[in-house]
Amino acid sequence: MSAFKAILFDYDDTLVDTYDARLKAAEVAAKGILDPNLDMDFVMKEWAGRPQKDIWLDLTQGSEERASELNERYANHYWNITTHDVTPFPGTREMLEAAKSAGIKLAIVTSKIKAMQGKNGTYGVVVELERLGLTELFEVVVGWPDVTESKPAPAPLLYALNRLGEEPSSALMVGDSHIDVRASKNAGVASAAALWGTLRKDLLMEARPDHLLDAPSDLRAIL
Repeated sequence: MSAFKAILFDYDDTLVDTYDARLKAAEVAAKGILDPNLDMDFVMKEWAGRPQKDIWLDLTQGSEERASELNERYANHYWNITTHDVTPFPGTREMLEAAKSAGIKLAIVTSKIKAMQGKNGTYGVVVELERLGLTELFEVVVGWPDVTESKPAPAPLLYALNRLGEEPSSALMVGDSHIDVRASKNAGVASAAALWGTLRKDLLMEARPDHLLDAPSDLRAIL
């Protein structure tokens, strides 16, 4: 019997390989607004795990107007164009099915938009999950704006656990960034590093996760 009753998963770069799609959308959004010499690849990797809207706010020195414009351009390109290029990491479905068959409750906890209505229809993580055929594997999906605080605050994790009806002491958070590990510690949840998708392994390791997973299949060993 598993030591965990619930597993919370980050989404981007943990379950689904979205980095190239996000980077392209960010580059398109920044064109003509931000410094053309800005290394967007460095920025996106350095600040991985943070909400995109917060990244834009920092890059515009706190300008709400410019950050909003960047975020709108980013969202339009990602959700309407590059979203169709993303795929789950190899072994993701098998990992999730194994955990679910063991009677463990599964949830996604992400800073990404959960579901919003746009001019081209509904977009967000729940739409992407449906397209990828992963929806039925999760009992709960937590995304923006379900809670007012983002990871590394504990609120998103605790909100997910409350909806699952489980305590932090019986849960595990699997994520690719130091933000996920910090959020786990703040919420009193065990943490596992998804090394297969991390963009900044150095920062992830500095956060001292409880478990290291080189591949999705490694999760079975700690259940």
